[in-house]
Amino acid sequence: MNDSATPEHVTVRVLLTIGDIAELVTPDHDHRDPVRVPAADIARDAGLPANELPGREFTAIPDGAGFRGYQLVDDPRL
Repeated sequence: MNDSATPEHVTVRVLLTIGDIAELVTPDHDHRDPVRVPAADIARDAGLPANELPGREFTAIPDGAGFRGYQLVDDPRL
């Protein structure tokens, strides 16, 4: 099996949400140039309300210009 076919998870942190958009710090984007993604995507994948996203860290799979498969790091519900 070729491991390069397996998507690699990265850790992202939500700086803030503005309306329906979440700004993320990623390994390739710092606070001066955050990635903007739909907050609803993170909330749906992680099972959290969008207003609880800021300040939290998630693992996610890079997917083109965004990410998918958000999972809360250190989820107290588990």
